[in-house]
Amino acid sequence: MKKLVGICITLIVLSACSFGPKWDNPLPEDGFFIIAHRGASAYEPENTLPSFELAEKLDADFIELDVHLTKDGELIVMHDDEVDRTTESIGKIKDYTLAELKELTANKDKGKIVAVSGGDEEAYEIPTLSEVFDEMEDDIHYVIELKDTKQYSGIEKKLVELMKDYELIKKDSKGIPKAVIHSFDKKALKEVHKLEPDIPLLQLISFDEDEEAEISKKEMKDILTYASGVGVSYEAITPSFVNEMHGKGLVVHAYTVDDAEAALRLMAMGVNGIHTNEPDLLDE
Repeated sequence: MKKLVGICITLIVLSACSFGPKWDNPLPEDGFFIIAHRGASAYEPENTLPSFELAEKLDADFIELDVHLTKDGELIVMHDDEVDRTTESIGKIKDYTLAELKELTANKDKGKIVAVSGGDEEAYEIPTLSEVFDEMEDDIHYVIELKDTKQYSGIEKKLVELMKDYELIKKDSKGIPKAVIHSFDKKALKEVHKLEPDIPLLQLISFDEDEEAEISKKEMKDILTYASGVGVSYEAITPSFVNEMHGKGLVVHAYTVDDAEAALRLMAMGVNGIHTNEPDLLDE
């Protein structure tokens, strides 16, 4: 399944320096991965089973999805913490039960369809994370984003337990982790690391427009206590930043890249993977 991009890439050897992670980094230290952002979301409604299934057909290395917790404690897959953008309803996910969310219908005037009920579009309902794991093939790999966990007490534990149930806390035959968790929420990542240190974690970091990626020594020291890498807005990434992260034993993922030339530039810098809405971005 692992996509072999038709271009030579430089093998990045990560140094095992004294200030690096205190464990063997579970993420691959070389190569380049295509991560389907919310599935093949340029072609199918984001965070839906059809989007994930198409990403698999397009040979994405990982599918990325977002999880929230319903009022009755179910892990569901949706990007926003509100249903306003993609359905005809309004309100927070945390105020809906799973059954209520399954009844929502799409507002086609508001972005991509995420939830509908009935008719030929029934497949576009909001899926639970269990439904995604059940429907996808065994060789699928996941990047799971934890959203603002302040709204969802205990979501980290529920996610870790579900990953254990589906035997996702392991590597495949090629040494690739079955699942990675990333988040902007540092506290959530630390809680996951406490619960299960074998899950690879990526700290997401956003930078302002025209700002170059840079992490302070204090923040870096903290990140190295729990994370295996960082996920960064791609416009901010520079060769020196990638070299610095690799020098500290961290991989670098870039989000969200839908331009082939930008993807090739990032590959040349040694970035370890890109999040893209178009998993076939580099097919040619």
